[in-house]
Amino acid sequence: MAQISYRPARVFAMQLLYAMEITGQTVGQALPGVLEAQPLQDNQKKYGMKLVDLVQEHKAELEESLKANSVHWELDRIARIDRLVLFIAMVELSYIPEIPMKVAITEAVQIASKFSTDGSDGFVNGILAGFMQSRGMTAPESKEK
Repeated sequence: MAQISYRPARVFAMQLLYAMEITGQTVGQALPGVLEAQPLQDNQKKYGMKLVDLVQEHKAELEESLKANSVHWELDRIARIDRLVLFIAMVELSYIPEIPMKVAITEAVQIASKFSTDGSDGFVNGILAGFMQSRGMTAPESKEK
């Protein structure tokens, strides 16, 4: 059985959170437009909605963590897409243990690279490294063969 990619779910979550921020709409109001732009398989939609719910539920905590790990950067100076990508990765790292840390970080870096500004990939990677360090998280060592 082929494994399903959750990258479309992460992109969907980012787009939905972005649409909600920009328009001030609720999830229910913004959802149809985002789904129309990016059709998803049911399990991808379910995972994307889980990410959106977790980001909304823990938004204050995520903002505090981002402030603490982005020395010399005010939240409003951080590109909106970078902020949302970081929030998604932070909830994956904190609340979804079945997603390997390396996967959450790699996905965030690649999504930021594709959808945000030049240099966003390095910025996102650095912030996530600081976030993990501040929480005492360590990625498992990879075994070389």
